[in-house]
Amino acid sequence: MTIATPQPLAFAPDTLIRVRNGRILVHATAGHMPPFETSNPRLVGWLCQFFQPTDPGAALAVLEPAHRARAAEIIDYLRQSGVLIALHEQRARASGMEDSAQPTEHHLRLLARSTYDLACDVFGLGIDHVERALTERGGAGLRHRLMAMLANIESLRNELRQLRQSRIIEQLGALGVAAAPKDLKLQIGCGRGLLDGWINIDVSPAPLSLNALWGLPFPDGSVSRVFVSHLLEHLHYPHDVRFFLGELRRVVARGGVIRIVVPDIEQCIAAYSTNDRSFFEGRRETWSWWPSDTTRLQDFLAYAGVGPDPAYLLESHKYGYDFETLARVLGEAGFDRVRRSEFMASDDPLLRVDDVSEVAKARYGDRYYSLFVEVNAPGA
Repeated sequence: MTIATPQPLAFAPDTLIRVRNGRILVHATAGHMPPFETSNPRLVGWLCQFFQPTDPGAALAVLEPAHRARAAEIIDYLRQSGVLIALHEQRARASGMEDSAQPTEHHLRLLARSTYDLACDVFGLGIDHVERALTERGGAGLRHRLMAMLANIESLRNELRQLRQSRIIEQLGALGVAAAPKDLKLQIGCGRGLLDGWINIDVSPAPLSLNALWGLPFPDGSVSRVFVSHLLEHLHYPHDVRFFLGELRRVVARGGVIRIVVPDIEQCIAAYSTNDRSFFEGRRETWSWWPSDTTRLQDFLAYAGVGPDPAYLLESHKYGYDFETLARVLGEAGFDRVRRSEFMASDDPLLRVDDVSEVAKARYGDRYYSLFVEVNAPGA
């Protein structure tokens, strides 16, 4: 038995092997054909050699002659359904990744929302009841199914961890960052407002694209200035915020200065309590997408990060700050000389950069919506 595609084949990156009602299913998430189904675990074990590029003819040769024709049909079906692909197809898929960005983002939002909804359903029914009912139906219990889901997610995250270092090294090289840098200036959460002579950092696309909660890819004490505008409120408090500030504390040199801009929640509370409609209406001049039919309370709570929808991912506010709260968390992170500032009023000329941020310079009347704070690393 020969195969129409003689080149080595391997499982597509989105291949899933799962069990349903006692049968094993093999399919690709992007495929449009029904999954291949079998109740023969030895067959699945044989197929697992395609985790690495494998010559299908050589794979068939190890089988008994009576089984080769059926195995060849299975390979052909998996080939047509997109489970088994050739190396050149992997490259073609990679080149077409931009076309899949929008549906992938949609899937991530659905995953975040669905995970939350799943937890609510389980708590609503009762963990013990769900565990017992699923087991009585003859399938895997709740705990084992959750473990399988977690294993799939962790497997994907492990692959992404392996991509981080090479991706960061590539970007730092393109930016001309030396192996042992000194006196660096970082803008973290740059958006589209880039600062010349600074390392501009954000999620992709950005000159240095990364997740700030991976840690900062710079040596201890290699940074002299940091500008962080409207990022902190997008991190979960306290765990993620403390980790991020700890990384700033690590990379900032003795006496280095950090400028942080966040929404001024104290000002927002005052606008709510005094029914200052100009505060709420004026924000739509900067945030044109902000709904126009919200109540003051809806406006305030969303701005302060209360109850964000999981599907909003990075966009939603997770927490809110007044000066007292921000000063405390910065002090807990080991910074000193926490002081309040104003728009473009830094004591350090190098940090008079607020105008690069569209949200930092947003104002109503002669007042700005943001809280401006500066802090020194110990030793100034």
